[in-house]
Amino acid sequence: MRNAATVARKAVVLSAVAMLLAAPGCGSGAKEARTVAPRRGMIRESFTEPAKTRLAQTWTIAMPVDGRIARIALEPGDAVKKDQALAAFDLEPLQEAVKEAKARVAELEGEITVKNDNSLEKTALADVGNTIKAGEQTLKAANEQVEAERKRTERAETEAKRMVEALKVDAVTQSDVDDARLEADTALIELRKQEFYREATNFIYTSIQLGPRYIENWLGRKDLERGVLEHKLAQARSQLARAEHTLALAALRAPIDGVVLERFTRGDGYFRAGEPLLEIGDLAELEVEAEVLTQDALRLAPGTAVELEPASGLPMLRGTVKRIEPAGFTKLSSLGVEQQRVIVRVALEEKREGLGAGYRLQARFLTGSKDGALCVPRAAVLQAPDGTYHVFKAVGGVLKKQAVSVGLRSDLELEIVEGLSESERVIAAPDATMRDGDAVTPLRD
Repeated sequence: MRNAATVARKAVVLSAVAMLLAAPGCGSGAKEARTVAPRRGMIRESFTEPAKTRLAQTWTIAMPVDGRIARIALEPGDAVKKDQALAAFDLEPLQEAVKEAKARVAELEGEITVKNDNSLEKTALADVGNTIKAGEQTLKAANEQVEAERKRTERAETEAKRMVEALKVDAVTQSDVDDARLEADTALIELRKQEFYREATNFIYTSIQLGPRYIENWLGRKDLERGVLEHKLAQARSQLARAEHTLALAALRAPIDGVVLERFTRGDGYFRAGEPLLEIGDLAELEVEAEVLTQDALRLAPGTAVELEPASGLPMLRGTVKRIEPAGFTKLSSLGVEQQRVIVRVALEEKREGLGAGYRLQARFLTGSKDGALCVPRAAVLQAPDGTYHVFKAVGGVLKKQAVSVGLRSDLELEIVEGLSESERVIAAPDATMRDGDAVTPLRD
């Protein structure tokens, strides 16, 4: 009886062992996996990118014009006040250029004044007019005198011929004939004198008549010369304006209250216009710049909260998204993968003493938050090639694939909006070899 009971007990034990070995999740083929339960609480969606501080606006102080400046005593970090002289400009050549331009303008204005004075020509024109009138009268008188002398000569010649005929009949003496001939010859000589005087008078009169034309031509020439001078005066005034403008520009003054960010040269020499000398900025306009993946930038908007963590464990700074640049760019990641990124600028809500431009930070962009969310670790959720999400649950020693919908995402957790309850447990970190229906030995936290 005792042996039979012993045998029966052994049989029961062997059957139980066989049943255990046959049960799912038991035996050498079952995997051990840690499981976690979803938690209900606050989740803050965010992502982190490296960032650096920058100034919203900087002013590059460059040479305004060609010239010589003295040594620049300012050093990077030195404070400057608005309109403060940054370096001494050698103004003497520019001032001399202004003086020369002014003298040239005054000279041309004087010449134009002379050209504009036609009083002498007008007086001469009036005098010539009067002279012409007098010449007309003189020429008329000369013509009348010639005509009178011609008649006198004709009468004397007729009288001489008559005396010659009278001599033939002894009516007159030879002396009378000689006197008549002398009178005729004298009259002819006087006629020739009057004709010569008339020709001379006519020549003078003709010459005088050309006087107004000469004067008018002279006035026309003066008008042409005045036009040339006025053109030269316009050029001289333009040169004077440029010289004065250059002199006015030749000042190196601070455009704002700020600090010297960089000094490009020590000065004390001749420099061309446009050569940079200093860079000045206002640290009160400090902001932060980050290069964000374009898919992450779509979740941002002006006003999005940002947490900024400086290096060396300094207290965190707070800021908000100020501007998202409209154009993206391609950049290689540290692994050599091409990424599309965009510049995001962040405005600081508080100022930190000692924080300057070009400082490295870690920017955490807070894209959303929710209280009472159902959350699981990020490692517990897998994404399929088609973009869907799923988790693995341990049910009766067997893996069960469960599709889920994901909501907000933090660095460590994901919000599950559909497909899971608080009472269920999921594999905390499933690996790539796990399949739906595999045996599993769940390990609780």
